[in-house]
Amino acid sequence: VQSLSLQLAGRYENYSDFGSVAKPKMAASWVVNDFVRIRGSYSEGFRAPNLEQVNASVITRGNTRTDWIFCEADLRAGRIESFDDCDASYVATARRSGNPDLEAETSTNWTTGVVFLPDFLPESFGSFTLSADYWSIEQEGIVGVFGEGNALIVDYLDRVQGSSNSNVTRQEPDADDIARFEGTGLEPVGQVTYVADMYDNLQPQNVRGIDLSAIWRKHNTESGNFDINLNASHLIEYSRGVTDAISALYDARDAGLINEGTELPESSDLIEQNGNPKWRASTSLTWAYDQVRVGASATYVSSFYDTSLSSNGEYWRVRNHTTVNLYTQYTLPEDILMGSKVKVGIRNLFDRQPPLADETYGYRGSVHSPLPRYFYINIATEL
Repeated sequence: VQSLSLQLAGRYENYSDFGSVAKPKMAASWVVNDFVRIRGSYSEGFRAPNLEQVNASVITRGNTRTDWIFCEADLRAGRIESFDDCDASYVATARRSGNPDLEAETSTNWTTGVVFLPDFLPESFGSFTLSADYWSIEQEGIVGVFGEGNALIVDYLDRVQGSSNSNVTRQEPDADDIARFEGTGLEPVGQVTYVADMYDNLQPQNVRGIDLSAIWRKHNTESGNFDINLNASHLIEYSRGVTDAISALYDARDAGLINEGTELPESSDLIEQNGNPKWRASTSLTWAYDQVRVGASATYVSSFYDTSLSSNGEYWRVRNHTTVNLYTQYTLPEDILMGSKVKVGIRNLFDRQPPLADETYGYRGSVHSPLPRYFYINIATEL
């Protein structure tokens, strides 16, 4: 052990309309020798529910959903052979409202990594710094709504067992509804009027990845100073689980209480979907000599799928994207404009357009930029 550093911290907050939360943070750095350093950290976090999620009165949304109890009635009456043939889909109005009993979204975060400094290399090679860090974020209690579609599945399960879901409000069954349920052993029901859908703490989410970095510097040479930086991030896992309520529906389906054709939400693998590429990378090269500095940089984002657009069962693939920037900077002598710096540059050198995606403006704004190639000049001085 050449040196060992430890940090321990905590954070406490008290909200007048939410309650109090306390979370810890720990970090350690172990310098093994002149060449190797090992580091790690552990922390817990939270996000308090926002004002709308706690206090919203009623927000109305309408979506087409399958009313599964009608499918069950049609199956028992022999009008369909399986749930695949069911056409009991209607617009179900959801009345979303705030929940004053919401708990905070919580997270557990930790990282571990190593830094390698090969100072034993000849000075003529320059200096290197290499690092690799593994990180993990586990989130629980993410605030959202259960969904009117899921509420209708719960209502289906309750009604085959002789009760009903109090969050689903229906009209009184008319003559057609009564005839539809006749001889099925099920109580007739009417069309859905609305579904009460209060914000709640829902599914967990896990994200894991690796960050890589390489830095090379060589200064005070006859040709000037050279700096190269390379950074890359690789997404290993991005998954979203299901809530306990959805797990209970899976159990009911496995037990035969509801039909095996009932469509239930699944755990989601979000890697390479909707703005979550596996790889992101950036690099920069800088050369400086006397008053002149020249730099180049590039960013890369790997491809991913847009799940809102598909053809023949395959999602639209948003292609990978690379942009390159250049600049030149000149520092004037001290007796001219007090040593001002004049910088001329080009952004998006090759005029690359953002890859096409099924979004409002035709590209994924959280990942890509629509800015075309443009030139700029910047003059900076110290007064």
